Amino acid sequence: MNKLQKSLLLNGLFSGTSGITLILLNNQIASLFETNNSIVFVVIGFALLFFASTIIYETIKQRPIGVLWIVIQDYLWVAGSIIILIINPFQISTAGNLLITLIALIVLFIGIIQANALSELDSLKNDTKKQLLFERIISADKHSVWETISDVANYDKVAPNIDKVKIVSGNGVGLVRSCSHKKDIWTETCTMWVEGKAYSFIVNTSDPRYPHPFKFLKGTWELQELNSYSTKITIYFDFQYKRSYQNWLFHPLMKGNFSKTIHELLDNWQKILED
Repeated sequence: MNKLQKSLLLNGLFSGTSGITLILLNNQIASLFETNNSIVFVVIGFALLFFASTIIYETIKQRPIGVLWIVIQDYLWVAGSIIILIINPFQISTAGNLLITLIALIVLFIGIIQANALSELDSLKNDTKKQLLFERIISADKHSVWETISDVANYDKVAPNIDKVKIVSGNGVGLVRSCSHKKDIWTETCTMWVEGKAYSFIVNTSDPRYPHPFKFLKGTWELQELNSYSTKITIYFDFQYKRSYQNWLFHPLMKGNFSKTIHELLDNWQKILED
């Protein structure tokens, strides 16, 4: 069980236990809060049980966007608790306010450790960078596949997130190309070129026109010949965000959208080569 699963399991157990307690001891808790409305605690209890079930589900699936939504809900619980403590719209007793404070602190702690675990998703070992890897087996010989994917001047014909590519200078290692998408424009420099096997580009993320929140971004495309009529394409993206909070707040959203883009790119290459 990894760090993310452990933090989610802790949240699920706490939420589930809290929900059962509110349902079974609703009258006693209402008395502690000095209110006659015990039904509200039953409702909150069932809501927490449902929340706990979604956490257990995400503990198994570990979908980044699902985990992010859980973290956001935890922080919303803490924010709501703070508002209740400040405004006190329900005339809650001192003991009730202390209980709300205690639970909010526990939820905040759980939210923080979940966010930290989420921020480590896709991170390289002993490195501040992350990596996303994509693979696709193409029914075509290696030479044909290389001729297609190494046509870096026409990358915009297959990449859905690029509208136009222009070679600025150079050839092979040192080649600089300009890419644009809608109003955004940036440059990329080739840092590795092994004819027939692999190449890499590093994006100039310091360009003020570059639209994405990356401090560093490098893409590597590799080929592996499986046999005379089958070739595997492997794409690596090594990257680092500009701000640490983006590792948990932005990465789950980016990963889904970026994965969709790369799979569409691979689909286009596969269609070209196999049709």
